[in-house]
Amino acid sequence: MRELTEDDVRTHVVAATLVDEITRCLADLGRGEAHQAVKQVLPLGDAGFFLTLAGVVPRLGLGIAKWASYVPAAPGRPGVSTSTVLVSDARDGATAGAPLAVLTGMAPTHLRTAAAAASALLAVRQASGIERVVLVGCGPTNRAVLDVLAAVLPDLRTVDVLVRSAASRGALAPELDESVPHVRVAVGTDPSVVAGAQLVVTATGSRDPVADVDDLAPDGVALSLDGRRTWRTPPRTPVVADHAEQGTAPDLALLLAGRLPVPAGRVLLDVAGSAVADVALASVLLTACPSGEVTS
Repeated sequence: MRELTEDDVRTHVVAATLVDEITRCLADLGRGEAHQAVKQVLPLGDAGFFLTLAGVVPRLGLGIAKWASYVPAAPGRPGVSTSTVLVSDARDGATAGAPLAVLTGMAPTHLRTAAAAASALLAVRQASGIERVVLVGCGPTNRAVLDVLAAVLPDLRTVDVLVRSAASRGALAPELDESVPHVRVAVGTDPSVVAGAQLVVTATGSRDPVADVDDLAPDGVALSLDGRRTWRTPPRTPVVADHAEQGTAPDLALLLAGRLPVPAGRVLLDVAGSAVADVALASVLLTACPSGEVTS
């Protein structure tokens, strides 16, 4: 069995390739040609949790099981996350079910989530013409989102980043200057920054709303990586999610399979993480990575 690390992910996975494969896997799910279990959450200490994901994409001949955890820290400090993904052979034959690889570290999850966010965006809007993006929060997940969006949005010119403290702004500004032609980092949740935006991505860990869908451009997209509760939404706002109850395909998967129409006007994308997206990452990585450490 191979062990694939965060360095392998950073070195060998091309963002646009991963976005395309996630899109195909979600479409498979929408057609009933791939399968995933509902995310399970178990308590960890006073406020943390374990979670599990599992999915199979027969077209790729792969299945995955993910074991992850999160422990919050003191206010103003980042929590601690862990993730391990076991990749198994899902092809018919003598090796069916055999473990193939283990993916360690958080880089696979950050990149998978970012690419899944881009896939969701491109399911409802054309890549061309999106010139300005707003990121609310810029921890590791939204930082990965920025990198992926810069790779797949050809007209992206400006990124506005809202962070919660001056210290965060000071730490991020030099790093982000090279990401896209024009990055502006501001402190707080100034509604004027969101006003008229074509795309706003929220990843803050907040349990309360941080922005209003009505502030977006008329065809703007609100993309939440924290759950739909982080947006104030009018009653008729279309919500497209990548997760659903057991036995039901998510709306995003149905849309990509051609079984739901693309919503018009402002839309909220609720991207919580999909097991078939983890299968997509495993497939891209195993194809691109020439070797991995052999473990017992």
